[in-house]
Amino acid sequence: MSKLSLVFGLLLSSLLVNESPKVVRMDGERVNEKEVMIFTRSKLIEAGPSVNRMRGHRENIDTVLYNFNTFRLGYSVASKQVGGVYEFSGPTKCWRATSVRDVSQWPENKYPVSRNEAIRRAMSLRPILLTEAVNEEKNLRLYYLPSLVDYKNGKYKIEPTAIAFFIHPETGRRMTVMIREERTYANVDKPLTATSNVYVEETVSYSAGPFGLGTAYVPSVFYSKKVQFDVEPFALDNAFVSLLNSALVSVEKNQALSVEDFKALYEEMSKYTK
Repeated sequence: MSKLSLVFGLLLSSLLVNESPKVVRMDGERVNEKEVMIFTRSKLIEAGPSVNRMRGHRENIDTVLYNFNTFRLGYSVASKQVGGVYEFSGPTKCWRATSVRDVSQWPENKYPVSRNEAIRRAMSLRPILLTEAVNEEKNLRLYYLPSLVDYKNGKYKIEPTAIAFFIHPETGRRMTVMIREERTYANVDKPLTATSNVYVEETVSYSAGPFGLGTAYVPSVFYSKKVQFDVEPFALDNAFVSLLNSALVSVEKNQALSVEDFKALYEEMSKYTK
């Protein structure tokens, strides 16, 4: 095969692969409660040497507790009606706010390591590729999220998760489905919500206080060993388990998900939102 043919083949392949819209970050924008699909509350577990280091100054640990425990991290998708048919509209947005009606804001610029890590984690949600474009993508968005569950030998341990956002074309009812640790969770007409237990593994120090003579320690490496959902999981033999596992396998193999599997997930979510 000539080099020109190879390049043309790669270009053609890329054109045949489609995906959900990439995630954008909301900053200084008010969250629209009606558009929220999923959010997580954080709870700092006050244990370990890093927390003890931050606890050395009351103001330091209070700031860290406020940043972790007060804010929710979530994803929202707007929608519209076209000829009486509901469909998603615009990008999927990630936000960090004290409630689903508050303004999205991220950690302060004066602590860039903590701020950048929080943003990086939120933006790690990425679209799962499809073998071709299909009309059902107007109503179903499918994403992969590498959940950080531990930290060993300088590397995060990742729990692969998949999240599906759906809006029924006729009823406009919304549904979010997520698979984590082989269990599938879902909610209809309301956001899927959970509480994440956060452990801080490492910190970075900054000058703080009057004249910069004090020291502030902020989290630089943190993860969630346990996530508690507000709903019970589906049975292990539920169709969502195999469908979302297929999506995760496609990511692990660096392949596009088949249109057949995508449409099967669409039909399954349609049953719950009629």
